[in-house]
Amino acid sequence: MNEGWGEVGISGGSHLERMVEMYQELDFEVRLEQITPEDQECARCYEETGETPYRVYVRPKEYAGETAEGGKR
Repeated sequence: MNEGWGEVGISGGSHLERMVEMYQELDFEVRLEQITPEDQECARCYEETGETPYRVYVRPKEYAGETAEGGKR
């Protein structure tokens, strides 16, 4: 999955929304991957509060148009 993606955290609820907005304002692509308590123990805290936790990945938007060799698609 790498292709320039880097994990920046795990979040849920309104904090997740603020994270996504912030990275988009900084001109990053944002990818969310839902996690479950089986995936990560910290997910249980989110589950207890009724929030769905997500692993947050970002990459610069300009990276999306490049190949692994650095050329444009």
